[in-house]
Amino acid sequence: MRLTFLVPLLLLFSGVCAIAQPLPFTVEQCRILAKQNSPLQQKKGYAESISALQVRNLQSNSLPRIQFGAQASWQSDVIAFPFAFPGVNILEIPKDQYKLSADIAQRIWDGGSDRHLRQQRELERDLASVQVDVDAFSLREIVTDLYFKALLLQETGEVLVSSKEDLETRLKQAEAAVAEGIALRSSADQIKIQILKTQQQIIATQSDYETLLKILATWVGQNVVPAALAPESGQIKPAEPTSLGINRPEYALFLLQKRGLRLGKEALDVHSQPRFDAFLQVGAGRPNPLNFFETGFKPFFMVGLRAAWTPVDWGNKRRESQVFDLQMKNVDVQRQFFDQKLGANILKDQADEQKWKEQLTQDDAIITLQTDIIGRADAQVKNGIMSVTDYLTQLMLLTQAKLTRKTHEVIIVYSREMQLAKLGG
Repeated sequence: MRLTFLVPLLLLFSGVCAIAQPLPFTVEQCRILAKQNSPLQQKKGYAESISALQVRNLQSNSLPRIQFGAQASWQSDVIAFPFAFPGVNILEIPKDQYKLSADIAQRIWDGGSDRHLRQQRELERDLASVQVDVDAFSLREIVTDLYFKALLLQETGEVLVSSKEDLETRLKQAEAAVAEGIALRSSADQIKIQILKTQQQIIATQSDYETLLKILATWVGQNVVPAALAPESGQIKPAEPTSLGINRPEYALFLLQKRGLRLGKEALDVHSQPRFDAFLQVGAGRPNPLNFFETGFKPFFMVGLRAAWTPVDWGNKRRESQVFDLQMKNVDVQRQFFDQKLGANILKDQADEQKWKEQLTQDDAIITLQTDIIGRADAQVKNGIMSVTDYLTQLMLLTQAKLTRKTHEVIIVYSREMQLAKLGG
């Protein structure tokens, strides 16, 4: 019964442990996670909310505007007749005066101002969203760089562990020879020293590797490990950059900037349009503001239409239009510079990739020759022709050749992935 009860618990515990372990991730998966995990993404939601509130404010402009007013004053003099009419009682206008009013205005035509402002608010929202994408795009290169540094340490550690295993095998052979009396103890001790040095390298590499993984985890939001180099090809094969369209958010930003300038140019026509309002004023005053001879607290009202128009601007509109045209040309120049800079970076990455590919062929030849040397050296050590020290030197040369090849493999993939990261692939 106890066993039956414990088995499911053990299975559950092992499953939880398996889930908690970091999983191999590709560099593209890390880039996607870094973008999703970035706090900058919250700015898109804020921009959307700001735009919605601003548009609602603009919609309220079509509703009547109501304004209440009150005024109490005392003045040193009032209108009075300089002479008196016989038999006529002329009312005296009081020097203390009071007025309560409510003004109601209804827009009839605004020249398209609200429509234009709504387009501007929507454009500001889109600009804020694209700016977030531009700011977050740098994460692609940061994560790619961290990923391949970690991958290089991962592959380096595997080569060092393999070298240590070879040394341990050689140590067993040396200790057996010492036990049989055909080799000196110093031979086995030299191998032990080399094993300890290799172990030091493994520990240092593992420490650096774990540090990079922690840094990478802060960007992607979870614990990950780089996917190992594909054993069948010796390297990961990402998609060719030429098969992808350039998907940099900066291009969307350039387009929106030019669209904003065009809207600003169109606003010049909007501002020159006449405005028409209907208005109503009702209230009460002492004296009546519309009839000073009614000196009591009397009601009043006034209704009408008003218009405003500035037909002559002395060439301001034309000059402002020229300013917007020049600013749009500035955006075009900025885009051309961006293309030039991006193209130069891509050419450098492609040249680096090709250079390390050529080095890879030579690495294979060096490893093959060094492996043959180790094979002959092993026989020479057994026959007493070569010292253990010389043998260890050749063995370390083989390890270094393997490390160099792994470095070149990772750099080739790194160069390719950096091209994809910069192109937005």
